[in-house]
Amino acid sequence: MRGLLILLLLYPFLEMYSLFSLADHIGGGWTLAWVIVTFLLGSALMRNSKLGGLLTLAGTLREGKVSLFSLLWPLRVMLAGLLLAIPGLVSDVLALLLMLPWKGPKLANIDMSQAFRQPGAQQHGPDNAANGDIIEGEYEHVDRTTPNDRRLH
Repeated sequence: MRGLLILLLLYPFLEMYSLFSLADHIGGGWTLAWVIVTFLLGSALMRNSKLGGLLTLAGTLREGKVSLFSLLWPLRVMLAGLLLAIPGLVSDVLALLLMLPWKGPKLANIDMSQAFRQPGAQQHGPDNAANGDIIEGEYEHVDRTTPNDRRLH
């Protein structure tokens, strides 16, 4: 725990040292341009990762099997965008490592038809247990007539 605290306290100094050494090697204007470009890339990644997260979640749920890696992929993109938005080379290297297209292990494969089934629910026939697409219940059709002056269309 103490080592983590020391790393958190040293992190801003590492970032400043990396920026100062980059400015010493390539110049202050190019370093400022680097910081601005990485900030814009990071903010664009964070803005677009919301839609990517929804699409990834919809695709994995449509398949029926969910892996933890595929659910955490949008979180990796969001964290990489945040690290790119922070000025400094250390955070940029960490962001690039997060964005590498690694094939993750399937840590948890969950069959969604079994995940939401109640433990005490009765199964009727082998087809219901295999597909999980039959939901028994009661419903009542209610036809409410709305006056024409109260309709939206």
